[in-house]
Amino acid sequence: MPEITCASNRAIAPTASNQGVYHLQLKQGDVPGYVLLPGAPERTRVIAENWTDVREIASYREFKTVTGVYEGLKLAATSTGIGGASSEICIHELRTLGVHTCIRVGTTGCIVPEFDLNDLIIPVACVRKDGTSIAYIEPEFPAFADTRVVMALMQACEKLGFRYGLGLSYTVGSFYIGQGRPLDENGYWPSFAEKIIPDLQQARVTNIEMETAAQYVVGYLHGMRMGAVLSVIANRVLDRWGDDGGEEKACLAACEAMKILEKQDRERPCNPAICAKVKV
Repeated sequence: MPEITCASNRAIAPTASNQGVYHLQLKQGDVPGYVLLPGAPERTRVIAENWTDVREIASYREFKTVTGVYEGLKLAATSTGIGGASSEICIHELRTLGVHTCIRVGTTGCIVPEFDLNDLIIPVACVRKDGTSIAYIEPEFPAFADTRVVMALMQACEKLGFRYGLGLSYTVGSFYIGQGRPLDENGYWPSFAEKIIPDLQQARVTNIEMETAAQYVVGYLHGMRMGAVLSVIANRVLDRWGDDGGEEKACLAACEAMKILEKQDRERPCNPAICAKVKV
């Protein structure tokens, strides 16, 4: 019998018709090393309102990429869609293109009274219920932001005068039952769902969203610097929902933080292993 090899167990990534990465439809040189990650494709345009020389360079499925210049710094924004699975695709393909620093720009619901609508939350770490990062590494592995990115976001919010705080996010791969929302149309309401929010509040978790943990873990394992800034659009304590400028604040804070990081990368000596990854 012919020898059986395991080559078929290591699938080769396909390429797009333009010879770029398959899902993002981008090629080498299309994006800089600093990329913002909104979930919604339309938020790329909200981010780009702060830029000049704006161009939409790719759009395929949930992934839309826009490039531009923020106060002299070339940036890109690529939407990730909803959830960890599409985020994993986006982050992997961006790293293939040489991207080294990403900031998620998203929305979230808070479950503590300290935050309210339009406040900004900078997640320092996350509870991993995203459903995607478990495919990469055991559940005990932490999901955490890069400290330099967190500090840059804090500095940006201080400079801009935005109300913000640090958070511990619960990243979950469900919008309804997984976030303690009953399915009124069919009455399905498992007993554990009743305890989700109270248990998270006991653990001093600040907010709930659907992408950050997966992005932190996948990005870290790809050797990337990751962070996030989230605008509060729901307050589960007061049963309030809405946005009155918080999304725009998060977009501007992320742009300003990227400018801070790029300046640091140019001016500060760093560990050679890090400098090899962060090319400016």
